[in-house]
Amino acid sequence: MSLVLSIAAFPASLALLYIGSKKIVHAAACLADSLNFHRVVVGTVLVASVTSAPELLSSLIAALFSSSHMALGNLLGSNIYNVPLIVGICGLIGEYKLKNHSVNRECLLMVGLAFLLIVLVLATGMVVWWIGLIFLAFYPAFVYYSVRKGNGNGCPKDKPRENPKKSAGFMILGGAALICGTFLLVYSAMTMTEIFGLSQFYAGLAIMAIGCVVPETAVSVAAALHGEQEISIGNVIGDNIITMTLVFGIVGLIRPFKVSSSEILSTVPFIILVTFMLYVMSWRSRKITKKWGLLMLTIAAIAFIFETFYFTFP
Repeated sequence: MSLVLSIAAFPASLALLYIGSKKIVHAAACLADSLNFHRVVVGTVLVASVTSAPELLSSLIAALFSSSHMALGNLLGSNIYNVPLIVGICGLIGEYKLKNHSVNRECLLMVGLAFLLIVLVLATGMVVWWIGLIFLAFYPAFVYYSVRKGNGNGCPKDKPRENPKKSAGFMILGGAALICGTFLLVYSAMTMTEIFGLSQFYAGLAIMAIGCVVPETAVSVAAALHGEQEISIGNVIGDNIITMTLVFGIVGLIRPFKVSSSEILSTVPFIILVTFMLYVMSWRSRKITKKWGLLMLTIAAIAFIFETFYFTFP
């Protein structure tokens, strides 16, 4: 019966994710115009904050129920798959330019956070409250910097602006649909994981993480299809930074837990690799092409195969 329910939850989750993604893209574009913010900032702060909610809620639930390894796997897996899946799929949809230099700075920040995670966790052998506090402190600083740098670069003066309250309402409704859809998807994946006896870390790293990445992918692909590529890329970078700062910080504050060196050294380098590749795209070619998209999707497939063979069973 559990297997039947988990299978039935899958198409329902996809329907909610599709509805939520369309609402969020429309609301984000309207907010960018109404508030006179650059669209990359809207994608980085507003869209990414909403679409990172599944990682936050699912990781908190896992940590509160003494499944901190599942929560850690979810955070790391989300940051591994977020960039290559979104950039890869958007690259296959069509070639487009990276117009804003903030992508470069955000990629460097993400790489720095990943290296900091490696150093602190390997030095202590665990995640403790003060490590969580360090990462949590980066979140308000990142939001403040993004808003200040992007303010005043948005809508032309002669373009009509929609009511920001209406746009915010659509974003909340879209975010609620995304969260509900994600929980259905995670329920479906976790039920099948328990049936087949997989490890908690792998369940978070591959099954739960991919389920949580689906909302970001849906939002970014919908943005690309509607010509809102800057929101699309702003969303993918912002979500990873928010996951690494806000989500990891809160999980670290809840309760300490041990982490093996293999769990960090077999996952975080993938995060650094895909982020650095996006940095190279933004810095040198200044555009995302189908070749870059195929390369990103290949890396995501390699990461999934490697993690499946390395972490599947306890």
